Amino acid sequence: MVDESELLAATRRDVLKYLGAAAGLGVVGSGAIDPFAHPVAALQTDEDAFQSEERRIESFDGTELDTTFYEPTADGPHPAILMTHGWGGSKTDLQPLAEVYASNDFVVLAYTSRGFGQGGDTDGSGGEVNSTSELERQDASALIDYLAQQDAVLTDGEDDPRIGMDGTSYGGGIQLRTASVDDRLDSIVPRATWNNLAQSLAPNGVIKRGWIEALEFGAQTGNVAAENSETTSGILERGRMTEEDRSYYRQRSPVSYDAIEDTPALVIPELTDQLFPINEGVRNFRKLQTDGSQTTLLLGQDGTHILGQPEDYPPGSETSRQFVGQVALQWQEAHLKDGDLDVSTLHYYDESADEFVAAEEFPPHPERSTSGTFAEPVQLGGADGNVASVDIEIEDETEILGLPSLQLDVTPTGDGRSHLFVALQRVRDGEATTIKQRVTPLAVTEAGEIDLELFGVHTHLAAGDRLRVAMSAREDALTSAEVNELFGGSLYRPSDDDAGIEIAGGSEVQLSVPASQELPAAGTVGGTDGGEMDGTEGTESTEGTATDSGMDTTEGTATDSGMDTTEGTATGDGMNGGDGTAGGETEEGTATSESGPGFGISAAIGGAGGLGYLLSQRLGDSEPTEADD
Repeated sequence: MVDESELLAATRRDVLKYLGAAAGLGVVGSGAIDPFAHPVAALQTDEDAFQSEERRIESFDGTELDTTFYEPTADGPHPAILMTHGWGGSKTDLQPLAEVYASNDFVVLAYTSRGFGQGGDTDGSGGEVNSTSELERQDASALIDYLAQQDAVLTDGEDDPRIGMDGTSYGGGIQLRTASVDDRLDSIVPRATWNNLAQSLAPNGVIKRGWIEALEFGAQTGNVAAENSETTSGILERGRMTEEDRSYYRQRSPVSYDAIEDTPALVIPELTDQLFPINEGVRNFRKLQTDGSQTTLLLGQDGTHILGQPEDYPPGSETSRQFVGQVALQWQEAHLKDGDLDVSTLHYYDESADEFVAAEEFPPHPERSTSGTFAEPVQLGGADGNVASVDIEIEDETEILGLPSLQLDVTPTGDGRSHLFVALQRVRDGEATTIKQRVTPLAVTEAGEIDLELFGVHTHLAAGDRLRVAMSAREDALTSAEVNELFGGSLYRPSDDDAGIEIAGGSEVQLSVPASQELPAAGTVGGTDGGEMDGTEGTESTEGTATDSGMDTTEGTATDSGMDTTEGTATGDGMNGGDGTAGGETEEGTATSESGPGFGISAAIGGAGGLGYLLSQRLGDSEPTEADD
């Protein structure tokens, strides 16, 4: 018989792996790809190039932090790198990345964040986890103070070390909060992290139930403050966020931080990140541009924050991991050692070519728009999971990269919560695949026009393909079976069975998307029945019936909708930090939020969604939660 405590421990380890607790800089041999035409420090470690020592360091309030100090053996002093981990992790997760930096003559201080790492073989760090609060920021500043006093560390003045930070998810969130207050930071590399945690966990008013469950589960590895636990458990019990919940998360998000005026930042979102879509990273990138900091946007595909079957993890690209790792190292060398830096404003991973492409702006293509009309009324049922679609025939090879938007009139129907789910699909040879498995939700609380920013995507469309806008009242009608099995049905809280969405006959639908070619007039507006899902590129569906309709094609201007919504209408400016909240809570509790998803509440909020379901199934507990009702 399996020991239940051993099962829980094994499950927790798997969960943390999925959540992105590891740092994410691959260690490669001397044959690593050089992303530029000039030499870059190799991503390899040399055990003779550094020494490491375990140290417990007192923070500003006397709390002991568990750290490892890496010191190069070469004559110093050297610039320093400060690092912390993803949600539920510890300094041990940072060892591979820390050794890469130390092998390249950086002093590295890797630390376990406040409250984490307790139990097991180590004492971890003291205190309570407060989820990138001011306490976590003050810890980072106290460690910068500590590094300034070390003989091995290069300084630019009294109590001012030459220092950068690097970290994923939760570790990325702590960087951004620290840089907004502590101007001693000379460089940051926030990876796979958020701009607005309220929007990441409840995009446009629909809670990301699986990730919140995972957040609770990952919290078992730390001493989490009661306020955090009560907030997440309350959201799951209610099946929605309150205004108080949104305020809690926004206070822990860059959308609410002071300007980062002069700290160079390499912002690294991931194209397949299911917790923090690239929308979150793009908002951080644009905020940094507005603040006046030098910044580059690097869109990778390393496989962070993916909720799939264990045998499919990680789904990331080794090419992406190597390139991202080299650029991060080069970024730190340029800003901390006065090295060369040859980067564009944008670099993005092209999966079809397995290579990176450079561009001078994001998005690299202008906004294109097409519009048309539903000839007949469409009813999307919460129980049925039927799909309505709009198809655009592609005449020339077209690249799409950016944050699309959708405008149409919708009406909530029935009783309960009406949620609209939208996906962009590529239709080729009669099969539809959901691009990057991106499905954008919206809580619809009243009849009216919506202006919905979709999760960011990248794809290539060939002549003869169709670009499809697929809409349903159920997310599982648009996502792959592999993901659905992990979640037991859905990543998001679905529409209630008795609720749905109506699109009236004669309603115009308009799609705007950054694309390399003009979008032709949409030729079909109709419905499809969900078919098998391939689980690799996205959702595979069968062809459905369609009716011809006239479409006008126009070229629009790029917009950055943060989806600051009022009663089901997703509009607004992401730079204003709107999280898509409705003017107030409705009787059903459906308030609309903003857009974005690593394990963190930076990496931390990461979690393998549906983990509560997985664990309950393994342990024989199949009772539904209130949020599932």
